Amino acid sequence: MREAARAASAGPVNLDGVNPRIRNRIMAGVLVLMFVVVALAAALGN
Repeated sequence: MREAARAASAGPVNLDGVNPRIRNRIMAGVLVLMFVVVALAAALGN
């Protein structure tokens, strides 16, 4: 778990060499994952 936390706090990830379609898919996936985490936190907070 510490490695994951260290990787998350390492700073922005360089996605310059990634295909734009793949990059868009990754960013959309991150956005959906963030939405799910926020929705779960709101549901569990009540």
